[in-house]
Amino acid sequence: MIQLVLLTGFLGAGKTTLLTSILEAYHDRKIGVIINEFGKINIDARLVEKEGIEMSELSNGSIFCACIKDKFVDSLIALSNTDIEYLFVEASGLADPANMPQILKGIEAKTGVPYHYRGALCIIDGENFLGLIEILPALQRQVEYGDVMVINKADLISESDIVAISEQVQEINPDAHIYVTSYCRIDIRDVVETMESMEKEGTETTNTFESRPNTLILKAEEMLSTEALLQFLEEIAPHTYRIKGFSETEKGPQEISCVRKNIQLKDWHDEVKGSEIVIISAVGIRIMSVITSALEKSLKGKLHF
Repeated sequence: MIQLVLLTGFLGAGKTTLLTSILEAYHDRKIGVIINEFGKINIDARLVEKEGIEMSELSNGSIFCACIKDKFVDSLIALSNTDIEYLFVEASGLADPANMPQILKGIEAKTGVPYHYRGALCIIDGENFLGLIEILPALQRQVEYGDVMVINKADLISESDIVAISEQVQEINPDAHIYVTSYCRIDIRDVVETMESMEKEGTETTNTFESRPNTLILKAEEMLSTEALLQFLEEIAPHTYRIKGFSETEKGPQEISCVRKNIQLKDWHDEVKGSEIVIISAVGIRIMSVITSALEKSLKGKLHF
């Protein structure tokens, strides 16, 4: 059987960081990875790209939504006919995995080697969870259908916040195992090997074409100033759920990672040609005017849709 683990968690919670740890912890095993992005460009796949890993990239929607669920099903079936021992699925940050049980049941007769679903590992963004759990149904579902909860970014929040988050999680899902950490530092192999799905009965997902967030891509062909880029990001970040991408700057290639108002530019080890930046709006279509205004102030004529 192929051991299957689903990774969920809000945008920027730390899924890709944990997936990187998984790839290192399971370097001696044959593994497959499915990475799902809401945007048309799959940034996370570039962050975890490694040789010798069966990888499938599914972009421009949630794998649990009808918009690309068929592609998810096809990937699961295709990977079941390879020689992998483990499959790790990184869902997009606004994914509602409530229909995962139905998806797995629906492919049982079509898989080469059957899957053993070990369950969902939900990464919780300690900084933003309490402010978002009441307004985003997908976050509620991620906790409800999770088997293991990792409260991440503990170094950035108070002990009382950790207690409040733990209580909220237990109220939604009293049977889940909870870990508290920073930078997703857990003994991930031990966690995976002891995970066991609670086999909850699935239901319809809230991920629909109509409910998906507005996602935009900005590009640049020429080198950008880090000062101007930071000014632009600071202007638009409060109006977004997530910003990520890569940019060629006077300081060399930079990885862009923003979660709400937390903005980071980090040196990137590979060559970058121009810029590709994915923006997930928290204010609907109004993000267009926010971006246009910000471009006027700092990157007019250099960064474009």
